[in-house]
Amino acid sequence: MFGTDSSAGHNPLLDIETSFAAYLNARTRSYKDHIVGGMMDYAFDADFSVKQKITTFSSWSKVYKTLTSRDIPNKVKRIFQSTDIAGSLKHPEIYDAVKVCAEKLQISVPTAYVRSAPNKYEIYSVAAEGVEPFIVVTSGLADICTKEELRFLVGCECGHIQNNHCIFNMAAPYFGVKFIDDEEYVPSENDSSIKQIAGTISEWIKLSDITSDRAGIICLSNPQDYPVIMSGIQNKGIFSSYRKENLNLEELMKQYEVLHITPARNISLPKECSAIERRILAGLEFLSCEILYNWRTDLNKVDIHTVNKQALEVRCEIILDAAKGGV
Repeated sequence: MFGTDSSAGHNPLLDIETSFAAYLNARTRSYKDHIVGGMMDYAFDADFSVKQKITTFSSWSKVYKTLTSRDIPNKVKRIFQSTDIAGSLKHPEIYDAVKVCAEKLQISVPTAYVRSAPNKYEIYSVAAEGVEPFIVVTSGLADICTKEELRFLVGCECGHIQNNHCIFNMAAPYFGVKFIDDEEYVPSENDSSIKQIAGTISEWIKLSDITSDRAGIICLSNPQDYPVIMSGIQNKGIFSSYRKENLNLEELMKQYEVLHITPARNISLPKECSAIERRILAGLEFLSCEILYNWRTDLNKVDIHTVNKQALEVRCEIILDAAKGGV
């Protein structure tokens, strides 16, 4: 039984701060030292700048309002009715992956919902105003992935949540941008700005993948396993927003050995280098960035020559051709 002790003269429970401001502060306290210029320190700079550009389009505010007031609440309701919550007894492999990734990225643990779909390989996250972040995984994806592949994918979704990607991902279909999800949307009006914003969002999706991959790398047991894990995921056809192709990892790593020691001004990739290959090459660059080791102080970086964030971004933009808008 709890009660006050008049002889003590003070009830310590009265010192507990219960305001929303205190809640918000507690939610971000653990990773606030990793926020630089209003963005996560590991986030791809081009991702952040293009995302900011999207919000300036006149049609953005209308889509945002529709998503937050109608579509996301309806989506949440359907998910609650058609999925199971992952826990220590049910879908423990997903539950464990979410817990580990949340710890690595220093965020609150999102709820993980599992949808029974043995032949579908999907994972996505939802986070918006008035909605606690959660991740949806199909049973088929959980069955086909190794433990580390699942951890990487969950880490990517935690990265989407941490970097405020979810609302932009969900807005993409409104502008005619085909995107991985369980529903399809068609633009509701023939606005002259639709085409422009659709092109910008298509560009941003690829850029946001670089940020989320970095989050996934931070979450891996051994980040150096990243290329093997990415190759496995791609060869299983999980990245449906990229052209399905069986990657020749050995050849790609030979290409990276040359790329890694090439000065940024001399980087040149063959025209046949695919989008997924460029994505993996950009992720490999993060393995030697000092930011990774700031997040993962448990890693041994002996014999690894690390680079700073500025050097990383210059190289990644060239690899992705982002500087020319070619992503």
